[in-house]
Amino acid sequence: MSASHLAEIFLQHEQDLFRFLLRRLKCALTAQDLTHELFVKITTQHGAADIRNRRAYLFRMAANLATDHQRAMQNRSTLLAEAHGLLWGDVEHRHPERTLIARQELARLEEALAQLPAMSRKIFYLNRFERKTQLDIAEELGVSISTVEAHIRKVLNHLAAVRDR
Repeated sequence: MSASHLAEIFLQHEQDLFRFLLRRLKCALTAQDLTHELFVKITTQHGAADIRNRRAYLFRMAANLATDHQRAMQNRSTLLAEAHGLLWGDVEHRHPERTLIARQELARLEEALAQLPAMSRKIFYLNRFERKTQLDIAEELGVSISTVEAHIRKVLNHLAAVRDR
């Protein structure tokens, strides 16, 4: 049987194949994609063996494509779950010691910030937490950009010194 003859049979049963895939996959877009992929496969097939039941052959190919697709989605889902676990970790599994150390470090940095002049704290806050540019901060506070830079540098140096103690 030639690929073109199998393509003719496919066209006769295209809607049935689509509905079959739709029932199996529960997604019209995926069913359409796999119906198209099936057509491409049969039209590029070379030396197709003598097939007794051409309709059954097409449905078997469609079922195999659906199974392959479902396996790929399951594998993708498993990999994404593993990657999510590696990247974000489970909050429940964080060690209490690490949490305590982080809280202590945060308290030290907050205390260090409190030691700085109000203008330095304000500029640092606007830059780091409100994501404002140095130019925006300078305009908002009515100071020069070099003043903003000097205050940011002062805060960063002070925090680094506290961290390194």
